[in-house]
Amino acid sequence: AALHARGVRSVLLEGGATLAGAFVAAGAVDRVVGYLAPALLGAGPAVLTGGGITTITDALRLDVREIVRIGPDLRITATLVAKEH
Repeated sequence: AALHARGVRSVLLEGGATLAGAFVAAGAVDRVVGYLAPALLGAGPAVLTGGGITTITDALRLDVREIVRIGPDLRITATLVAKEH
């Protein structure tokens, strides 16, 4: 609310799973930009912690808007799909 009052309409969130989870839980995320590298690493850190997503039914569905190749990697931009009630 404080940022909006100052005219800020876009924020880049880059802080880890806990911060990302808090923003998702607050309903403050409308776009996701992710990067996919052609490498399989096995188990890794969680993307969201505390976002209220515990089952596949709770999953946030995304609508892919853009895929850009950057060297061997992909940058995927997506918006959240509104949940049906």
